[in-house]
Amino acid sequence: PRSHATADEATILVEQFLINEAKKWGLTVYRNFSGKETRLIFQYGMMKSIGELEEIDPRGILKGTTSLPRKRSAALATFPFKQEILREQSRRYTSRDTGCKVLNEKEDGSVALVQTTVVDLNESWFANRTLPIIEESDGAITPGADISEMGVEKEAITEFRIMVRSMFGAEADKQPIKVCTRQYQNPGLVFKGRAEDIHLFLRNQEVQKKLEISAWTQRGYTARDRTTSFLCALCGRHTEVELGPWSEMITMYSDPGARTLTTVQPLNQFNREKALGEDVTDAYESSQSVENSSNNCGG
Repeated sequence: PRSHATADEATILVEQFLINEAKKWGLTVYRNFSGKETRLIFQYGMMKSIGELEEIDPRGILKGTTSLPRKRSAALATFPFKQEILREQSRRYTSRDTGCKVLNEKEDGSVALVQTTVVDLNESWFANRTLPIIEESDGAITPGADISEMGVEKEAITEFRIMVRSMFGAEADKQPIKVCTRQYQNPGLVFKGRAEDIHLFLRNQEVQKKLEISAWTQRGYTARDRTTSFLCALCGRHTEVELGPWSEMITMYSDPGARTLTTVQPLNQFNREKALGEDVTDAYESSQSVENSSNNCGG
């Protein structure tokens, strides 16, 4: 039907526009990526938390603060590998009177980080799945569990246990830590480049509109916060996404499960769980050349 053809044509035009704009700032653009994600899961259910959860990334950027809902399917999820943050980037959090529950200052001078999000085990890719237990209680690895085969590092379990203890108290030591893995394909575009160049790319208001970004900021952009409650969503609550140090290589892509639809991730972390698809940076170069030549002829 013509309506489908028109929709496909519109999608191609949007893609062509975004790729050509990205090229102007030296970005590399890919179509789709495959991912294999593993998460450590702590199902806290009806347990009462001590304060809110801060979502901090390895660059020291606070991505959001969440009050933990109390319901049986509520859980915390984190990466299965060791995470760290530079001490100078952690000080603004650890020097507070209340400290920081997702950061752990160690005797060797390093600072362990547990990037944690709140998930509902009845929703998304966690739903209708049996999650194997890898640690039955504090320090008690499940007999026969091959954590290396699962792609899990022992230190990640240890730091996650320390974090949930600080969040829920000693009662958390008695609860198991589980694991969940999924493989998937994301068909959208991925923009790769220095944070500064992606920031310049996003200055274009038409680019913002196409990527569902509400405003351009000094450090990144703002977009609708998709993790808020239904009532807050009606109010249109927005959150800022910081791109990080200007010289750092990052990726930007669409993720329906993220806090904002257009999300960013440091390239080194992206590469740990995802594989980029086809490089389409020059996919529309010939059509652009034809368009330019026809415009010149017309002039």
